[in-house]
Amino acid sequence: MELKMVGAFVCLALAFAVGCMWVLGPGQAPVSPLPAVAGAGEGTYSLAAEFPEVQGSYTLYRVVPVTVTKEQVREIAERFGLSGEPKAVSEVTGEFLLVDTSKEPEEHMSVYAHSGAVAYHILDKEFPTEVTEQPDLPSDAEAEKVALAFLEKTGMWSPDAQVVKTEVNQKQEIWEAGATEPKVSYDVTKAVRFGRSLDGLPVYGDDEFAAILGDGGEVVGLVKTWREVELDGNVSLRSPEEAYEDLRAARTVRPHTGQEYDQITIENITIGYWMEPRGFVQDQVRPVYAFSGTALRDGVEEPYVEYVFADEGKR
Repeated sequence: MELKMVGAFVCLALAFAVGCMWVLGPGQAPVSPLPAVAGAGEGTYSLAAEFPEVQGSYTLYRVVPVTVTKEQVREIAERFGLSGEPKAVSEVTGEFLLVDTSKEPEEHMSVYAHSGAVAYHILDKEFPTEVTEQPDLPSDAEAEKVALAFLEKTGMWSPDAQVVKTEVNQKQEIWEAGATEPKVSYDVTKAVRFGRSLDGLPVYGDDEFAAILGDGGEVVGLVKTWREVELDGNVSLRSPEEAYEDLRAARTVRPHTGQEYDQITIENITIGYWMEPRGFVQDQVRPVYAFSGTALRDGVEEPYVEYVFADEGKR
């Protein structure tokens, strides 16, 4: 018996393999994907995009500080109909976790002190171990209505949020040995994804806001990493040509993992703002250049996106 981890599931492979994978939408602006970070090299990149026109100045934003206490976690949990005792589970990420064991199945909620992010999950329904028939998922229009009503009920709605995509969030597939396509494929959950812009520009990084719907249209998950910001002056940007040289030299926003692509073709360059992951402290929201396109590794093409700070601050 072979254990196979694909996406969010542990799958068992016997005479056939069960392939379970996330189908996370690319999140058209103002939301951006976070694929694996690749290494760089002088001969790796080719440019098939025009450099964007840069304005005279851009707005800087400062993150509004948040304070998260156990009492606040309990209050948020009550809005979700949850009860229990929150526990501080990580000083590094500032995560408070509350598990309502009175529910069947259990329901979990995390609140992150460093960002104010909230993550709610009915794990057994959001990540079922095995699916044997197609769940009853709502249409896209109905999913949006259900998600918006849930946000209103739980106090999670934000007036600057816009629905940017409604899509299948997760599939579970059954593969037979040697097959080139799955024998059976089930759409397990559907996501309603929200995005926002700052000063008319997209927000990149961990600015995730999504409601996850499962069988029967039930909301089985919610993630809201949505730092509140305020104006913090203006800044001039470095040229996109200089930022491209930083990209080629691996001086990027996210640390490199050492993985190397054979070739990276940059097909689009845009300007936006960077948000840190929910478990990180962030004081200032800085503009970035987003370089996206196609990467080639071992003959296989993959989507590529990487970010370089655009202002003259610390890189």
